[in-house]
Amino acid sequence: MQEYRTLYPNHAHQLTVSVSKHYWITNDGILKYQNKKMEVTLDKVGHSPKNHLIHFIIRDHCSGAIYSEVASSRSILSLSKFLYKAWSQKEDYVFCGIPELLTIPKTVEAVFPEIKEKVMSLGIECPQVTSGFQAGVRDVKTIEEYMKFFANLSFIDNHSSLNKIYSYVSSMDARIGKQSKIQMWRSNINSVTIPHESWLETA
Repeated sequence: MQEYRTLYPNHAHQLTVSVSKHYWITNDGILKYQNKKMEVTLDKVGHSPKNHLIHFIIRDHCSGAIYSEVASSRSILSLSKFLYKAWSQKEDYVFCGIPELLTIPKTVEAVFPEIKEKVMSLGIECPQVTSGFQAGVRDVKTIEEYMKFFANLSFIDNHSSLNKIYSYVSSMDARIGKQSKIQMWRSNINSVTIPHESWLETA
């Protein structure tokens, strides 16, 4: 499968897990920005002397709405738990539901080799797509524009706020129509399927 189109929300989600090129956390727990890019790959980040910031993003391909979290490379998230939270219902954010398709970059699958089989157990298909994947890069860039307000502050103290930046990104204009990304998602979603908590316990 080389490329695809989606016509409704939760048809396809795009997964991004990437190491920030500009943000890292000091030994004192302070979130730092540096202008010079850090070229550290996801599979090598554990060997870096720096405690890097890592982005976890789920993006609805149709609407552009996202759910995101950040973690430090020394306290990395469980990818299964991140997906479970992304697809579960939330008190203050309408985005939820298992997609029909989930695209997983090869770089992510190499670090989390069990994840493809685990999501497929939910009935999700994982197509190989070789084009149209700059969206994740753009989402990271937008998230990091908002993160500047938390630079030089405690990463732990502001972690919950950093994990809510997705709401700002999803409130931006959708690519079509006169509505935000999350409004487009809400207006066009029909039904949603929520993962059961027992899914986290599966091998």
